[in-house]
Amino acid sequence: MSSDVISLEAVRFINLVAARRFAGAATPPPPGDVLSSVHGDTPYWRAASLTSALLAPGALGVAALPTALLAICCQLGHEGYSLFAPQGAAAGMIRELAGGSIDVDRFADWLQDRAVST
Repeated sequence: MSSDVISLEAVRFINLVAARRFAGAATPPPPGDVLSSVHGDTPYWRAASLTSALLAPGALGVAALPTALLAICCQLGHEGYSLFAPQGAAAGMIRELAGGSIDVDRFADWLQDRAVST
């Protein structure tokens, strides 16, 4: 895991917010060790890798898709970028990544095209 990746505590908080807001869960189970597989040499690759890790089976108990969207924004923000894409487009790309229609490389390229320096 790169030191440029958001912390597991941040992922837990993001999942808590998503679970309460989108899944009606008061307290989701803690995420697994999702950060151990996160890597990449660019902010876009790290964000894409984080998203892939969060979408892996068993990584999150509830609200995986909204957690992934929020985590992308937080990860890019952590590295000085903002995602400049409609929420629906981002959600669709996350669903495609989750479903295997696209791979992490393609998702990282998509993020690179839509992230702006803040």
